[in-house]
Parts: sequence; C-alpha cells; structure tokens
Amino acid sequence: MVIKEIDKKLREDIKDFRGSIVISRGQVHSLDTLPGYAVLIGDKITGIITYNISDGACEIVSLDSKLEGQGIGTKLIDLVIVKARESNCERVWLITSNDNIRAIRFYQKRGFDIKAVHQDVITEARKIKPSIPLVGFDGIPVRHEIEFEFILNPLYYTSLT
Repeated sequence: MVIKEIDKKLREDIKDFRGSIVISRGQVHSLDTLPGYAVLIGDKITGIITYNISDGACEIVSLDSKLEGQGIGTKLIDLVIVKARESNCERVWLITSNDNIRAIRFYQKRGFDIKAVHQDVITEARKIKPSIPLVGFDGIPVRHEIEFEFILNPLYYTSLT
C-alpha cells in the first residue's frame, strides 16, 4: 500500500473511482481540482481523500475507501489534519448525510464532534445533482447534512494510526 498526493495522472483515475462532484453546504466541489491523497495497491486506487482550505478551516470534501477496516480512512484523515495544521487552520470539518450511520460512527471515534445538523439541504442539493438517492443506507431517507468538526488543539488530537 502506497499513499500519494493526488497529481494530474491520479485525477483521471479518481473520476472512475469516485465521480466528479460533491455538494456540501450548497457548494459544488469539483473533485478534479481539489488537493488530496490517494491510496494505491499496485496501480489501483483503493482510497482517496480530498480537501479544501479556506478562511482558516479545512473541509474534508470526500473520503472513500474500498477496503474498510484496514486503517486507510484514518491514515488519510491524519494526513489532512497535518496539512491543516501546517496551513494554520483552526479546525477540520466535513459533511455526511443523515443515513450514513457508519460514517457518523467512524468520525466520532476519530475525535470529530457533531457541530450542526442542516435540515433538508440534501433535498435542495438534488436540484444540482439529481443522482443523490432519495433513500440511503438501511432504508433511511436521505435529507439532512450532519456537520462534524475537529478542533485543531493539541489537547484534543491523538493519532489513531
């Protein structure tokens, strides 16, 4: 397993791995323009993380792993936290949907706290990206965004890798 910063060549492969846009808090993010990291086994992508640094905060825009339970997501988050600290960010934040119970558990176990619940914004996001499903994991209707944050304070951070 090798972790690489996303470069021009990897951007083409990421489109096939993940898709090209993500919507969070009403903002459309084009994944092929964002910085991030990819996990490769051989020449095959098995995980990616993309992020956006703005106004003293670092948003994790996407995090995907094809091999769950291997520590890939945790390693990728750790790399983004290091990058956010180097960029003098005050916090790292992200959005997940209300149906993604596994992600909700995953982020809390890694020190992220629920900051806000943005009700019915996914319903609005479907106007931009109609491929967002109406029903998600475990038959839960997909309607709300849950915002998580990780405050970049040394007292709160312990690497889980």
